[in-house]
Amino acid sequence: MNLEAYLSQLNNLELRKTVISTSAQVWDNVNSQFSYSDQLRGLLLGNVQSGKTAQTLGVISRLSDEGFRLFVLLTTDNVYLHKQTYNRSFELLTQFEVLNEHDEIKLLTASASNPLLIVLKKNARVLGRWRNALSSSGLCKGNPLVIIDDEADAASLNTLVNKQRTSTINRHLNSMQVLASSSLYLQVTATPQAVILQSEVSGWKPKFVTYFPPGADYIGGDLIYSDPAAFCIRLTDEDELDNVKEASEFIPLGLRDSLMSFLVVCSDFAIRGKSVCNFLVHPGVRTDLHDTFAERIGEHLNLLLTGAHEKEFVDELQRTWNDLQSTKPNLINFEDLRLKAIELIENQQLKVVILNSKSPIDIDYNDGFNVIVGGNSLGRGITIPKLQTVYYCRKSKTPQADTFWQHSRMFGYDRDPGLLRVFIPPSLHRLFTQLNNSNQTLVKQIVEKGLEGVQLIFPKSIKPTRKNVLDNHYLHLIVGGVNYFPNDPLENLSAGIDSLVEDFAESEEYLVDFEFITELLRYTGSHSKADWNSEKLISCVKALSAERPSSTCRLLIRRGRDIAKGTGTMLSPNDREIGDRYGQSLVLTLYRVAGNKEKGWAGNPFWMPNIKFPEDSTFYDTSN
Repeated sequence: MNLEAYLSQLNNLELRKTVISTSAQVWDNVNSQFSYSDQLRGLLLGNVQSGKTAQTLGVISRLSDEGFRLFVLLTTDNVYLHKQTYNRSFELLTQFEVLNEHDEIKLLTASASNPLLIVLKKNARVLGRWRNALSSSGLCKGNPLVIIDDEADAASLNTLVNKQRTSTINRHLNSMQVLASSSLYLQVTATPQAVILQSEVSGWKPKFVTYFPPGADYIGGDLIYSDPAAFCIRLTDEDELDNVKEASEFIPLGLRDSLMSFLVVCSDFAIRGKSVCNFLVHPGVRTDLHDTFAERIGEHLNLLLTGAHEKEFVDELQRTWNDLQSTKPNLINFEDLRLKAIELIENQQLKVVILNSKSPIDIDYNDGFNVIVGGNSLGRGITIPKLQTVYYCRKSKTPQADTFWQHSRMFGYDRDPGLLRVFIPPSLHRLFTQLNNSNQTLVKQIVEKGLEGVQLIFPKSIKPTRKNVLDNHYLHLIVGGVNYFPNDPLENLSAGIDSLVEDFAESEEYLVDFEFITELLRYTGSHSKADWNSEKLISCVKALSAERPSSTCRLLIRRGRDIAKGTGTMLSPNDREIGDRYGQSLVLTLYRVAGNKEKGWAGNPFWMPNIKFPEDSTFYDTSN
């Protein structure tokens, strides 16, 4: 069996168990929904650097045991990641014939006795060539095609959806799917915002989702990004990025401290016989910025070389040792570590390397002590082993949740948590803390109810993903700080609200919990969901309660209101002012409307709702 052969290659018992579980869940969904006569799309959701590739190869192995024989595994258009994925697939899938993007000739002689896996970059030229090669080979005739799209939210989606055109990569992938009479398309990602927000009509919205939680030793957002700041966070000045750009004799304090922290960790590792440790510097996307940082870091290492025996260096080393020893009690004793640090500096064993689109493909950061400076090449998929120190100062006026979360290269399994340090300015620490909260809320919704009713929530300053892949005709937003009420409400649901609020006085402003707000909303509605969708609003309330459990909800009850239908407004100036006073709270105002026929109503009193979410929140979905 192919899955058993793959599992035998994995040394970690816990990983083997999770691969078995994940592959079984995916197969259960495929078995119940795949008809072998059309296309089925599913989502495999993990966490950043939590072992998605290991799980993906397990899913491929399980599907091959169930009769699927032809697989295409897509990576982002990144030579490092493609090489990394192909090598792992070739080494671990011993029962497969594994081809890379240069193996068209081998496709013609592929053995029919072994399942076939083709590892391709999502590059227009590569996909077009292989679409033609697969079509000519005849392998798709009578066989279902399985496409596994790693980082499926990147490049695959239609970036021209709002221009009524199809982007090149998306067109190639669509045409590849239909080569066979049936296809299974698995979207794999740790940042599913763009995928989840696809419309049904696009054909790119998944029909099922399988979430696999990280292993016990995983270091992720829950450990690193919290309020108050976690033990590994070291806050830097907000303007350090600008200071590095300016030519001066000394680099900024935060960058200097991060280099010293890396030196201490490397010295500890070297004494213990560990041969690899990495430091990531992520200043932005521009390659000239990478050159500047690498040059400034190199200059500082030269300064350390000339002053390695001076008191100032020893004092700074001691201070850094004290900091790391506070979270790693068995850190190598200071005197031995000092001597090793001097040795590393004098032998120039700390290497500065640039990793970006202009870098050679053969850069090796799997050995030695490396300061890695880069940008977008560090954003997705690339795994940096033993990454213990991170200096992050990349900023954006309108940050995108999925893009920034993918920058969390410090997440993973092989880090020593006691020696992990993340140097970051306060504004970016707040941003990543908010992103972590949003991710937790999303995963909680998916685990509890799958893709049905998933409600994405973000602060107003953060966009879920790039806007060019979201169809504006189907994207729905509820914006915090705005009053929402039905213009054409259902007037026959009031009995339920009557019993819930009979003891509430009109003159009070009540603090209530999320559950009570949800119960009240169940007795509201409209003749049109576009006017007032109580189910959507309830999903928003639940998402808010999951992300901000300590937030408050305010309830205002007003009786005897004789307002007319279709006036375009509901709240009195006084009630609007009260709602605005609680900008960080959810405010639900209920008016008991007389319902007089001369005012356009049916003639019976009823409750009309008005809801306003916290002003710093925005909810996204594509539900009908």
